[in-house]
Amino acid sequence: MTSYARPTSLDEALGLLSQPGARALGGGTDLAGQMDRGIVSPELLVDLQAAGLDAIGVADGSVHVAAAVTLAALSEAEAIAPYDAIASASRQSASPLLRNVGTVAGNLCQGTRCWYFRGAEWHCWLKGGDTCFAQIGDHRKHGLEPGDCISAHPSDLAPALAACRATVVVRSTSGARELDLLELYRRPTDDNRSLVVLEPGELIVEVRLPPPPDHSVYLRAGERQAFSFALVSVAAARFGEEIEVVAGGVANIPRRLDPEQPLADVPGNPQSAWKRELLAELVQRALDSVR
Repeated sequence: MTSYARPTSLDEALGLLSQPGARALGGGTDLAGQMDRGIVSPELLVDLQAAGLDAIGVADGSVHVAAAVTLAALSEAEAIAPYDAIASASRQSASPLLRNVGTVAGNLCQGTRCWYFRGAEWHCWLKGGDTCFAQIGDHRKHGLEPGDCISAHPSDLAPALAACRATVVVRSTSGARELDLLELYRRPTDDNRSLVVLEPGELIVEVRLPPPPDHSVYLRAGERQAFSFALVSVAAARFGEEIEVVAGGVANIPRRLDPEQPLADVPGNPQSAWKRELLAELVQRALDSVR
């Protein structure tokens, strides 16, 4: 039996999340599916909708996006308009219905869409099992890197925010820390299969954006335009002479790429090697755009 709480402040929410088995609930578009399939079984759902985490503001030359801001609100915010890659990524995520509910933090922390991970009939390596079934089965849409898990990271926002040099603020009852966006993610290991660095009781409370780049772009390729996760996505941003390139869909975490050698260290697995050609094409288009 899962308990439910709807705190009315961030401090109250953090106190609830410090309890064993507690899990934050934003829009629930990913969490509800994972609960339904038995992937996660929280003892306490902490609904963040009334905790004051739904504002976008500007302070000290940076944009502050609270964790529970919806993708729809992000895509329409005047403060986000100069960040073309972020506005574009938020508009292209999921479907209009899900964008009205899904949150910024939820999109960043969502689980992989690997069908072996999502399937109730498989206890894959990422869920604590012994086998990455994708490696011995169907992995046409999976990552390009070898490893214990070859799933593909699904977030549209993560590459765009990372290319624009965003940071995330993480809080718990013990304090706060600020991370570069890509530092939010980690490679899973035998003793910790998580893909994010959040500790129990920690919550993303805010994404911070520095002054906008001179130009940025987000490109994705999917099976259809609406309600389709990106097979490969690329975000690029130019700050003066410096260019940031970040890709999604090519590894189990977002990958920063070298603009001069974007295919380095992404060899491709037997069925997913076609993604290398798609990645190269999207990177070239993105670089042509920001230059």
